[in-house]
Formats: sequence, C-alpha cells, structure tokens
Amino acid sequence: MSVQQLWDQAWLESKGDIDLTNARVGGRATKANPNKEDVTFWQTAGPKWVDAYIAWRKQNSNWKIWTAPDGNKGIELALTPVVAGVPVKMIIDRVFEVNGELVIVDLKTSQNTPTSSLQLGFYKLGLEQTFGIEVKWGTYYMSRGNNISEMVDLSEYTYDKMEYLITQFDNARKNAIFLPNTNSCQYMCGLTEYCQFSIKKDK
Repeated sequence: MSVQQLWDQAWLESKGDIDLTNARVGGRATKANPNKEDVTFWQTAGPKWVDAYIAWRKQNSNWKIWTAPDGNKGIELALTPVVAGVPVKMIIDRVFEVNGELVIVDLKTSQNTPTSSLQLGFYKLGLEQTFGIEVKWGTYYMSRGNNISEMVDLSEYTYDKMEYLITQFDNARKNAIFLPNTNSCQYMCGLTEYCQFSIKKDK
C-alpha cells in the first residue's frame, strides 16, 4: 500500500461523517495556498510529511520503538497516571530507545517548534509513574522540517513539581478559574469571539 493510500485510509477513518466544507482553517494566505491551510492543503502536504517521516526513520536506524513492560509499543501510547488523586490522561506519540536511553518524541505539524517542554514533562511523569522507569530526554519531530528539534533534558520535571502543577490545575478547574493566556492570542481558539481579552475577535 502506498503512502497516499495509507493517508487516504487514515483520513477517512479519522474524519468519519464530519463535514469539513465550512471548517475553520489556520495559517496564512499565500500565493501557493490562497485559502490558507484548508482541506486541500492538508490533503497535499500530509502524505508528503508521512513519506518524509518514513525516510527519517530509515535514516536513523538506531532509534528503535520502545516496548513497554506491559507489552505495548511506544506508538500513541495511552496512559492515565494518577497524581495527587487526579487521573491525568495522555497519549504519547512516540517513545524511542536510543543507544540504551528512552526518548519521548511528540509529532508536530505546526510552523514553529514549541517554546515550552512542559508537554514532554507530563509524558515523562506518565511513563515514570506507570512503569517505574527513568526518562531523561524528549524532543519534537517537526513535520515541516522533516527532523527532530533540539533534544531536551527533562530532569527538571520532578514528581514534586508536576504534582504541584496538577494540583493547581485541578483546583482551578473545580473552581472555574480560567485565566486568559494573552501570549497565545495569535492563535484562534473556540472561545475567541467570547473572550474580552482576545485581539482576534471575529467581526
């Protein structure tokens, strides 16, 4: 089965009966993509990125998919560790074993590499709490660059630190305390038109 066929099959399975005709699009309008990153963009770029990821895997044969102690592969690995009484659901895109060490990899299709490694820190917590193993490294695979970003030392994300964050998040959720993150206002979200702090209100 070709990459295009695999993409088409996965697209249909994921989309189901959802009508994407009027789906909101992201990105910027360019000469190559006047309608921004719409369905046509993803249908064109997606298979190319998958093909490039396959090539990257072949070029890095020392990056082996890790097998967890419970027998599950480190591919879209679903975990729900309980921290301070709070179940934390997560799905880790990839966990590799590289030269004897585990590396968490989150797959990204965005333009920019995340400036925070907190997401990787949560995945580190999940792996360590679920399997009692030590994880030090994490990185992002950036589809548009066909490569991983700089490796991140996740040692700073200790259990105590993550427990504190999760406790605060849970308290905020229970008490409906949701502070606007104005640093991310360049991104559209589902609450843009209702947020008095948004700089991108729909007009």
